[in-house]
Amino acid sequence: VSRVMKPQARFLSLTFAQPHFRKRLFARREYAWSVGPHQTYGEAFHYFLYVMTKGEELSPEDVASETRLLEEAKAPPAQITFQQDNETEDFLMNIDL
Repeated sequence: VSRVMKPQARFLSLTFAQPHFRKRLFARREYAWSVGPHQTYGEAFHYFLYVMTKGEELSPEDVASETRLLEEAKAPPAQITFQQDNETEDFLMNIDL
């Protein structure tokens, strides 16, 4: 979407995706747009309106968020160790009927 937008054009996104999920996708320097504050609508089911304006800079908070996400992506994943129990007891055979 960003590639075909003219300067000062606006892209509106109306979605059920909450800001902590959606804003990290929209607030990227590569898109060369600003992400305005979102608006929340609805009562039982909330939906959110995001407005991106081409040619405007991201807010300092959005730049910091993007930088943090990119740094986290570069970090190696945490080592996960699995513990496997060697079960030698036959529990089904120990059931008294």
